[in-house]
Order: sequence, then C-alpha cells, then structure tokens
Amino acid sequence: MQKQLYIFSDSIIRRKDNTLLFETIANPENTETNENGESKGETGEPFDREEYLFDDRIIIPTGEKKYIPVENIESIYSFGTLHFNTRLIYFISRSRIPLHIFNNNGGYAGSFNPAERNINGSILIKQVEHYKQPQKRIFIAQQIIRGAVGNTLANLKYHQNRRVELREEIEYINEFLKDFDKIETVEELMGYEGIIKKTYYETWEKIFRQPVNFTQRIKHPPNNLVNSLISYGNAILYSICLDQIYQTRLYPEIGFIHEAGEGKLALAYDLSEIFKPLITDRVIFKVINKLMITEDDFVSRNGTGWIKKTAKKIFVQEFELKLMQKITDRSTGRSMSYRRLIKEECYKLLKHIKDEEKYKPYVSPW
Repeated sequence: MQKQLYIFSDSIIRRKDNTLLFETIANPENTETNENGESKGETGEPFDREEYLFDDRIIIPTGEKKYIPVENIESIYSFGTLHFNTRLIYFISRSRIPLHIFNNNGGYAGSFNPAERNINGSILIKQVEHYKQPQKRIFIAQQIIRGAVGNTLANLKYHQNRRVELREEIEYINEFLKDFDKIETVEELMGYEGIIKKTYYETWEKIFRQPVNFTQRIKHPPNNLVNSLISYGNAILYSICLDQIYQTRLYPEIGFIHEAGEGKLALAYDLSEIFKPLITDRVIFKVINKLMITEDDFVSRNGTGWIKKTAKKIFVQEFELKLMQKITDRSTGRSMSYRRLIKEECYKLLKHIKDEEKYKPYVSPW
C-alpha cells in the first residue's frame, strides 16, 4: 500500500538507488539563538531534529537520515525547506510521485506533477465548452456550491443533534438554498455562497467547547489559530484534489466557479469546496474540542503568526486519518475512503462533461 509522505523539517532530498534519501538540516541559514541556546529559524521556532512516525500509514523522515523505497510513496507534502536537484525531479516524475510545497504558515505554494497524464483532446474541448457556455457553466457551479452548502448543513445538523443550538442558522441557510435555481451568473452565486459561509463561521463559537479566538474568516495572513488551521487544512485538501484530478482525464486549469487564468488550477479549488466542511472543518472541530491543539500552539509576532511544528504534526495526523476513514456512499452503496470519494467526484464530473450522466455532488447524510 502506498503512503503519503509528510516532511516537516528543513531537509535535503536526493535519489539513492531506488530509494529517496532524506537528511535533516541541522543548521539552516538565517538562524539565531534563543535564551536557552536553541537554534531558531525565521519563524522563531526552535529547530527540532527529531522527526517521528505517527503510525504505519503516515511516513515522516526520522533522525539524521531516512531511506524510503520509492514504490512506498504516493505523494510528498513538504512543510519545510527542501534542497534537491533536477535528477531528483526526474526520478520522482518517472515514479509518478507528485510533490506539493507549502509555506511556513501552511499556505499552498505550488506543486510538481509528473509529466505523464491521461491527456484526451476531446475531453479538453468538452470541458472548455462547459466553461464557455453560460448555462452549462452555471449548472456545474450551482451543483458544486450545493454540495458545499449541503455538507456545511450536515456539520451544523450533527452538532445540533449534540445539543448545540443552531436551529436558527440552519433555517437561515436553507432559505438561501431555495433561491439557487434562480441564480443566472457565477458572480451572483458566489455572493450567496459568501453569505452562507459567513453565517456558518459565526456558528463555530458555539461548536467549540473551549474558548478560542475566532470571530471571522481572515486569510491573508491568517490572524489566529483557527484561521491558520483553516488555511493549513484547505491547502492540503487543494493539493489532494489536484492529485485526483491528474489521475483522471479532467484538466485542472479549467474550473467552473473559479476563473481560469495564468498559473491557476481552478478546478482543484472548485472541487475542494465540496470537501472542506467534511474534512478540514471536522478535523479542526476535533483537535480543538479534544484539546489536541490549543491557543498556546499559535505564535503571533509582528502582525503575522504561525502554528508550532508539534501542532502541525498533530493536525496532519488527524487530517490523514480523516482521509482514510471509510464511509458508505448512499447513491451507490459502496464503502470508500474520503480520499477515494474525492476521486469519484472527479469521475462524476467527467461523466457530466461527456453528456453521459447529470452531475450531482456528494452530500453527507450527517
């Protein structure tokens, strides 16, 4: 079984025969020393040479050096500085391993994806047609936002059933859903979605069982622990959606909510909207409510902030466990992981674009 490789320390990565060799960097550039004599980087956090394995399904380089057989790796996610050469890029490309890079705040920086893709010119033409024709585009956009809102409501209903008073917010969001079929432009649709999401985030103060500083969604830069966790989780989810799109014949450059443009992989952003409530948000509720991550894990300095490395590891562990969690799709009766569910969403959209089957997004029953 292939596994996801998460790298947290600044590392050198290179090919060694048919394995990847990781060497943790002990003294990266731009370091200083704190009052305890610990080496610190630009983030102000002590550099931790120790890396550990959460469980046998998540690989993290350990100690000074770590050798990992390339056939064991499905994707690489790096949250530290990586040093590598073009020989390494050729090696992981040939092995069809995508590499995703994130900045110190957990924000998505970019991806390297293998050159080999399921390229199909007729699919590209059909996807462009659905983007260019307003009626076809608004239908797909509406369905994606319906999925996102439906999964948002699933979260609220779950907590409502656990004695969190959310009836008023649920009714308010349901009223907005009634008008979705009347919407004629993507811009108007995004306006509705923005109001719903604002209402949803306002409920989080009720859902959290611990006192946490979160009143509104702020992205650039995230100003507190919860906003940082949202950005962190959504960035990982975006890269996972991108992986699944590349494994189908869809083209990530052409979305239906987010505009196509230079350097944008809009479809990955589109599909991630459906799964943010189910994956990112549920992981955040868990780590906060179970005191796995607290306000003490967020460091703020000079108008910016970041999550401590120990908390990042906890969050990634829970995120990966959520992706591997099996659920039953009511429409098919099949049991599958959330990661597989994302891939199935790509296939459903592909069938719609090929005029084989109307697209209907996944909505959680709870």
